[in-house]
Amino acid sequence: MRSLLAGARPRAVRTGAAATLLALLASLVLTLCCAPPAAAHTRLESSVPAAGSTTQTAVTEVTLRFTLPVSLLGDGVVIEGPDGVVPAGVAPAEDGLALVATPAAALAPGPYTVTWTAAAQDGHPLEGTFGFTVAGTAPDGAASEAPDDEPAGHDMSDMSGSNHDMGHDPAAMGTPATDAAGAVARLGGAAALWGCLVAAGALAFAGLVLRGRDEADVPAVLRLVRWSGVLLLGGLAVRVLAGAVLVAHGDLAAAVSPSAIGDSLAGTTRWDVGLQAVGAVAVAVGAWRTLPGAWPAALGAVLAGAGQVLGGHSNTVEPRWLVVTADVAHLAAAAVWVGGVVTLTLLLRARRRDGRDLDAALLGARFSVVAGLSLAVVGVAGVLLAVGILDRPAQLWETSWGLLLLAKVAVVVLVAAIGTHNHLRVVPRLTARRRAVVRHAGRSRTAGEALRRSAYRETALMVAVVLLTAWLVAASVQAAG
Repeated sequence: MRSLLAGARPRAVRTGAAATLLALLASLVLTLCCAPPAAAHTRLESSVPAAGSTTQTAVTEVTLRFTLPVSLLGDGVVIEGPDGVVPAGVAPAEDGLALVATPAAALAPGPYTVTWTAAAQDGHPLEGTFGFTVAGTAPDGAASEAPDDEPAGHDMSDMSGSNHDMGHDPAAMGTPATDAAGAVARLGGAAALWGCLVAAGALAFAGLVLRGRDEADVPAVLRLVRWSGVLLLGGLAVRVLAGAVLVAHGDLAAAVSPSAIGDSLAGTTRWDVGLQAVGAVAVAVGAWRTLPGAWPAALGAVLAGAGQVLGGHSNTVEPRWLVVTADVAHLAAAAVWVGGVVTLTLLLRARRRDGRDLDAALLGARFSVVAGLSLAVVGVAGVLLAVGILDRPAQLWETSWGLLLLAKVAVVVLVAAIGTHNHLRVVPRLTARRRAVVRHAGRSRTAGEALRRSAYRETALMVAVVLLTAWLVAASVQAAG
């Protein structure tokens, strides 16, 4: 963002920045076009009877097979026929790779609709619907045979919300109540992510940027860290409670229902939420007095970050080691960048109040190097994650997930452009103020005000980036239309 060295000539800086931007864009295009497809996403692979098929044989069970192991969420599988919902027992099979629904009696002739819900290994909810038809007469107790139809038809998974089950009643899918609960759950996830990023980034800012007399601002930074821990814990609570309401199809009473809350923590979600909760408490109570004494808060930020990674798409994408490494690097660099911008905004406001505009030059110059390196890591790691999650480059504009990703990239580029302008125009003027206090006093005040305004704009745009990220984490790579 502001990684160019202070004092470089503007024309040379612009040329270097343009060359770097072109190189990054070229690398992104080549990587997306040449990378092998990542086919390890959790989705419904096939079903017996197959989606859209007509079977002449008796159907005494319905089997759904997935690309990765899943766990039951709610009823798991609901079969609706000519006479309504068919009573059936549902159980996992093949070490979680399949769900088997066994009706009390062989299905009578007629059309059937299967609605299924499950939790992926990372806790994300999956859901889908498909239909088939039973022809002829199927006597009770007849042996189950696989139909002759091609078993390729299936409905792709739709992770349309965070940690929820919508399988109890097919008619309850997509209602305003469940949509609202899903939106609140994602907002809670965004608040938790923001708290995690700001807490970790503020600690990094204090350790890397505040030196000498600037260390007097450490208590203010630690106060920001504590409040970020509180925000992280509150965001998690909102996410879990809204997820419980989602499980109950919009029933607000589910927010205090242990069983509904348990359903909202299916799969590994209980672990990622647990790690973040423990980390949030450590951040909120561990950031006191001095930076060395705030090591519990630093440990808490690490735990919260681990929970964020565990709850992301990297938990189901191969090669796991590469994608998890990229996810960790992406989160850590984003924390340094986002948390640094927020901390810088806070300190610039405080210094304006205290009449210390002169010191803004030091903060801007030091943070420029840290932020520039962070942005580079964010870009490279983001490309690796996109390659791992997307099956093909066309999904960038053909899927809802891809469009959200493009929107996020656009906002990030805008923030980077603002930061680059600050370095090329604002920071040099503040540096000049330090060299000639009297002659450049007027320009310095103007530059200091411009830096503060830019920091406010960057912080607002960072909020938009985090909101988009929360939606990306909870969404699946599915068709936009």
